[in-house]
Amino acid sequence: MRKFGFKLFSSNLQTAPDLIDECADFAATHDDIFVELMVIPNTQKDDLLKIKSKLSNCEVRIHAPHSTMGFDAGNKDLRKQNQKMFALSQWAADIFQSQTIVVHAGCGHNKENIEETTKQFLLFHDPRIVIENLPRFDSDGELLHGNTLEEIKFIMNETKCGFCFDFSHAICAALSFNIDIEKQLKGFFELNPSVYHMCDGDINKAEDAHLHFGAGNYNLKHFLNDYTNGNAYITMETGEGVLHHNHLWIQDYHYLKSLQKA
Repeated sequence: MRKFGFKLFSSNLQTAPDLIDECADFAATHDDIFVELMVIPNTQKDDLLKIKSKLSNCEVRIHAPHSTMGFDAGNKDLRKQNQKMFALSQWAADIFQSQTIVVHAGCGHNKENIEETTKQFLLFHDPRIVIENLPRFDSDGELLHGNTLEEIKFIMNETKCGFCFDFSHAICAALSFNIDIEKQLKGFFELNPSVYHMCDGDINKAEDAHLHFGAGNYNLKHFLNDYTNGNAYITMETGEGVLHHNHLWIQDYHYLKSLQKA
């Protein structure tokens, strides 16, 4: 059975507490729902425990901070800062009993940046790490690595980490590097992902738009049925900005469910 995930942030306890409750209520009556929780840097452990209490009947997976939050595994000067941030994500994974921690590679697209990411992943020493493939640039315009099949395979081979397959990132990177989109998607799927990220977007633009399902022109039925496995964990990364209620995510959930082949 495929499971579909609501994407919450640890900061939602302050910015959108009703959203957490609504997601928990929906998950309580749907056995194919989980939550992916992004652990914002400097989140208080007491806040994570409060979120755990709210989501007590829901399976939770963890996402570590990324480059726009100050976490950059490709930068050797940030090793101590990265370790501190990642330690909080590890603690969250412990209390939520998460089987995976999604981690971005980092900034820079030179050999030394990619090698630094492998070194830091090894320093983190956590078998729950799944590396997420990235677009060519982050939302701040910083150049990223971990955006091609070869780079992801290299990091996985060096660190023995798992893989988080982000469809929109894969499409954006393919367009940026003039790679055939289907070849890129097929190659990433063959890496046996543990987690998937999915949203809608414009198949002709190298922009990660996080559109709600049906608002773009991605071939979502093809992606879902041909490039996810039958027991996939699929985080619905739809919607920009801070959401305060989950009715649009519920619509996204039903939209994806309707695309599944029997």
